[in-house]
Amino acid sequence: MKYYLDCEFNGMGGELLSMALVPEAGNPLYLIREDIPEDLDPWVAENVMPIMHADYRGHAKAPGQVLPLAEWAKAIESYLYGDIAVTIIADWPDDIKYFCELVITGPGQMIEVRPSIAFEMIRVDAYPTELVGAVQHNAYWDALALRKKLETA
Repeated sequence: MKYYLDCEFNGMGGELLSMALVPEAGNPLYLIREDIPEDLDPWVAENVMPIMHADYRGHAKAPGQVLPLAEWAKAIESYLYGDIAVTIIADWPDDIKYFCELVITGPGQMIEVRPSIAFEMIRVDAYPTELVGAVQHNAYWDALALRKKLETA
């Protein structure tokens, strides 16, 4: 199954703040970091944080799970469990990088994957989108917009 991935992070190369995997069909996984860093990039503080997991100016609420970053690997493993043909699609290389860092659980260890995960990086602009309630710079909505853009292209 294809999963569309988006991440929000604290400035370019900064710490991961949220991540969404939206499948071709079925329920998405939207993870929000519980322990948000105090030293947020000013742009992130202004444009990402207000819309991360709350209703914002008439946009629909994103269904996120607030978890410590240390628990995200287990959440991803549980979410993908049973899918034998996972393809992760992102529109930015850092999203794939953050995903790969998350699934590494220790030296020489990673989440259980059966049998494999493939990655595609397709550089497209997902906005503007026709998705009702979508708000840019929210990992959940950005992953939904990416899926919409690529599935209707």
